[in-house]
Amino acid sequence: MRKKLTKFYLMFLLSAFWCCSIYAQSLTDVQGVILDAKSNLPLPGATVMVKGTSRGTVTDFDGNYSIKATSNDVLQISFIGYKSVEEEVNGRIKIDFKLEEDSEQLSEIVIVGFGEQKKATVTGAISSISTKELKQSPAANLAVTLAGRLPGLTSIQTSGEPGRDLTQLFIRGQGTINARSPIILVDGVERELTYMDPNEVESVTILKDASSTAIFGVRGANGVILVTTKRGTSEVPEVNVSMESGVQTFTRLPQPVNAYEFATLRNLAQNNDGLGNAYSAEALEAYKSHSDPEKYPDTDWAGLLVEDFAPQQRINLNVSGASKAVKYYINAGYLNQGGSFKTEKDLNYDPSFKLDRYNFRSNIDMQINNNLKAFLNLAGYVEKQNAPFSVGTASTGQGGASPSLNILAGILDMPSNVPGPVSPSGAVVTVNDLVNPPYGLLNRTGYRQQTRNNTTATFGMEQQLDFITKGLSAKAVMSFDTKGTNNLNASKSYIREIQVIDKTASGRDSIYYRNFSDDVETPLNISGSRAFQSFSNFQAYLNYKRAFNKHDVSGLLLFQQQKEIINEQLPYNLIGVSSRVTYAYDDKYFVEFNAGYNGSEQFAPGNRFGFFPAVSGGWLVSKENFWNVKGIDRLKVRGSYGKVGNDRIGNDRFLYLDDISVSGGGYSSSLDQGRRIAINQLRNGELQWEVANKINIGLEVDFLKSFELIVDVFSEKRDNILRNRGTIPILNGLSTNVLPPVNIGVVENKGFEVELNYKKAFSPDFFVRGRAFVGYARNEQKFADEPLLPEDYAYRYRQTGYRIGQNFGYIVEKYFDTQEEIDNSPVQIVGGHESRPGDFKYKDLNEDGIVDQKDIAPIGASTMPETSFGLGLSTTYKNFDLSALVQGVANVDKFYSGRGTFASGQTNYFDQHLTSWTQERADNGEPINFPRLSTEPSPSEKENSFFIRDASYVRLKNLEIGYRIQLKGVANMRLYMNGLNLITWDKLPSKNYDPEAANGLSYPLLKVYSLGVNLKF
Repeated sequence: MRKKLTKFYLMFLLSAFWCCSIYAQSLTDVQGVILDAKSNLPLPGATVMVKGTSRGTVTDFDGNYSIKATSNDVLQISFIGYKSVEEEVNGRIKIDFKLEEDSEQLSEIVIVGFGEQKKATVTGAISSISTKELKQSPAANLAVTLAGRLPGLTSIQTSGEPGRDLTQLFIRGQGTINARSPIILVDGVERELTYMDPNEVESVTILKDASSTAIFGVRGANGVILVTTKRGTSEVPEVNVSMESGVQTFTRLPQPVNAYEFATLRNLAQNNDGLGNAYSAEALEAYKSHSDPEKYPDTDWAGLLVEDFAPQQRINLNVSGASKAVKYYINAGYLNQGGSFKTEKDLNYDPSFKLDRYNFRSNIDMQINNNLKAFLNLAGYVEKQNAPFSVGTASTGQGGASPSLNILAGILDMPSNVPGPVSPSGAVVTVNDLVNPPYGLLNRTGYRQQTRNNTTATFGMEQQLDFITKGLSAKAVMSFDTKGTNNLNASKSYIREIQVIDKTASGRDSIYYRNFSDDVETPLNISGSRAFQSFSNFQAYLNYKRAFNKHDVSGLLLFQQQKEIINEQLPYNLIGVSSRVTYAYDDKYFVEFNAGYNGSEQFAPGNRFGFFPAVSGGWLVSKENFWNVKGIDRLKVRGSYGKVGNDRIGNDRFLYLDDISVSGGGYSSSLDQGRRIAINQLRNGELQWEVANKINIGLEVDFLKSFELIVDVFSEKRDNILRNRGTIPILNGLSTNVLPPVNIGVVENKGFEVELNYKKAFSPDFFVRGRAFVGYARNEQKFADEPLLPEDYAYRYRQTGYRIGQNFGYIVEKYFDTQEEIDNSPVQIVGGHESRPGDFKYKDLNEDGIVDQKDIAPIGASTMPETSFGLGLSTTYKNFDLSALVQGVANVDKFYSGRGTFASGQTNYFDQHLTSWTQERADNGEPINFPRLSTEPSPSEKENSFFIRDASYVRLKNLEIGYRIQLKGVANMRLYMNGLNLITWDKLPSKNYDPEAANGLSYPLLKVYSLGVNLKF
């Protein structure tokens, strides 16, 4: 019996082993690539499943997949917007697929206001980019990554400070003197863009014309930016991990001259003014030879206080997936950005500039039953920004002056012949005329720390109402956001000392340090403040979408109400109804009507609501039977006209009410206790929103199977612009500052955009994509209620007829060469000392023999770029990929003045002052790059055609190189290097300033180099 059992178990084990062996042998690796059937481009993210099992995978960036299957298994391939396919393995180990677009799905869709449409049916001016392009930039601010990527969008970064890297966004230039920034909606709700993690963004879309923005009514005149976040799509759960580490450095920083050059230039300036030398020949030689560094130091203050490189790290983890009932996308991110100023070691506090940001997002979609679905979006960030305390007037908030302003001012003001940074006793060294030495501001004043947190929540449900009529649905969305800010200020005073050099009886100099003032070293004094905001939004939709043979009809009716509360202020309220109706016939003819009817509490009762309609149409010419143009695959024309509003008309609220107070004292104290009624501002009971009438004509052409050309021409006339009157009679009885602003301004804005897209697959392993665009927008102030200057003014207006931000100044004719030339020229009465050889000779435009304010003329272009352009290229060859973005602006001029540019009134000199005007240089015909140096206020250092300079630039904005590695247990691994602001070409004669940055003192823009790895499981 035992032998029989032993034989039985042996046979059982052999059978089991044989079965397992057969099964193991039948599971083989099946690989292949999934391509778009039309373009031959790979489809990353396509789902590959073994039918009837839970085994599955998704394609990588190049469309490749690998999955284990038996010879008899069937592979199911699916991808959003494409027809699903099935194919039996049948013993093969390599199977490629080409997927056809599914016209019944929203394959090529674009995001529009409060919805989405097929790309072919869109009649408005819309541009968008995807997350792939956004992630190519290592920028800490998401708004920075948009520069040069979307036609019609101008992005201007004015500071690079961690947590304060402020970026201005404009759509189609400027159409008003009031608020000009577009509104930003994240998943349909008005929210911030700046602090979002690029990994959680699916796409960014800008709406530019009346057709696409009229649905926003009183808020849409400046354009709209729509941000769509990612959601779960793949039936196979995906885990993505990204880690990126890099360094950052200033793109440009003004560099003062060294000690020898400073002393030489100070002597030159004093001699020009007849004051004699400030430094002896012995001192000059000592500065030059560095023979006595204690008495004749040469301190590189910028090198001493500015890091060559500062660190930056970013980590991201996200998980996503989808089943029949639930779809999910969960993302967490961390960003650390160090500051570029060197701080003192061994302090008991940290005064460095730095930022830590934590992001979180969870998007959940639930299919409750066949007709009801719901979603819940939760997101937020916590951000901690650190900076030196600097001086009491600075603020680390998003408004106000940054501590970096004072520190940079100190670096630029401190001459190189000042020793430092500390004296032998450890006190901070300064000079008599410099109250705030940069080393002390950076290290010895304490620190500021601001913690910002923002939590956003959106819940919505959508019910199909096919039981009423097919294609009808209803949707409700509720959102609630909170934002808190906590400011911690830890300030202290410190000891400053000045070096003193005295001659002694023995002839040897005595060098010692004395106190700058009655400074004492104090402990940290802690104080703080808090701010709070809340935002609520409710939306109720009624949607309809139906196709009848060749007719496609859709409709939207939306009710929206939102409330924003900022600290103790009264709420900001917005309420309204919006609608959209679209009609398409035979996929060739398209008509759309959009309208918004909404209002704001900014305006008086009975005058709060407005109606903003727009109509648009399109014709897909290439679908006509008569169309037979070889090489042109698609031709579409479209046009729109409508009006949109802007209720953001200034910082003051409730201007329809009188601002009257009771105060004490004054010349007419007729009330009790010596009080009187003070009129701060009279009311404007007829206050209204701005109204923009917009026209847009567009052309879209696909040709040669690889190119797409999009051309838009637009015109906008905006009236009702709120501004102060300038033509009030002086005898009106009231001062002009109490008169209310009124809706009288008129601005016209015209321009065009040209976009060329290219994509071509030369083989499954090699494809190229490209996008190039140029956008141009010029405005003109048609009416500004500006008083006409007298007839003897060369130019009698300063605003009317000119662009917003137009530069004005004196026209430089030449340098004065001799006193005789000055005596025989028009008298220059422009401020500063009398004209001397080497000063500018300005043109007498009105020919009255005097150059004064009557000769001021428009110079150059506006301070806002009129032209923006971008060129993006990307290519993939096997496992390598490369992308580059070149971005720039043109038709922009800025007035460069003050530190880093001017010489008189400043305590330091810079490279351009080394070739200033001298009689010797002029006689020898040597290059002259600056007017005569002076210690007095100079008539040359005014707004003029020399200092108003072309700020156009071309920049290698981004460059990224990546390589994909096949690693066991990892679906996809990619190593990459990228950079930001790598090379800049511009026309500025001095490279002290980045042409994009704010003109003046601000934290310089950053150049970033990063290494990263992305893992997909």
